[in-house]
Amino acid sequence: MHYTATRLSALAAALITLALLIYAARPWGGNSAYQDLSAYLGLLGFAVWVTLPYLMITFLARKALAVSNIFLIIAAVLISFGGVALYVEALLLHRDAQSALAFVAVPFYQWIALGFLAGLHFLLRKRHSS
Repeated sequence: MHYTATRLSALAAALITLALLIYAARPWGGNSAYQDLSAYLGLLGFAVWVTLPYLMITFLARKALAVSNIFLIIAAVLISFGGVALYVEALLLHRDAQSALAFVAVPFYQWIALGFLAGLHFLLRKRHSS
């Protein structure tokens, strides 16, 4: 059950994040930034960068022990929907010329939080096996 809940929250957050990324980039219409294939490849690179933390959440959820199930669900929801909240705040609530930089910074902070989560998972796994 914890794996399904964690996976669904990460998937929902990833889809919302991708929708916000495309909304921020606006690759449709007469946007002069998207005149050649390299701009779309850059957008694809950003799409991979912003969705990788959510993929890592599902990977950690699969490896979680019964000891850390509740903690993992809470952390996954905080990381997933905390990231989405930061994107919404930057792109929709407080629009600014630098709002799109959230797509660089938020995944970086998500990776830091996931590093702490993976370290805690490692320690709990080591303690549980001893």
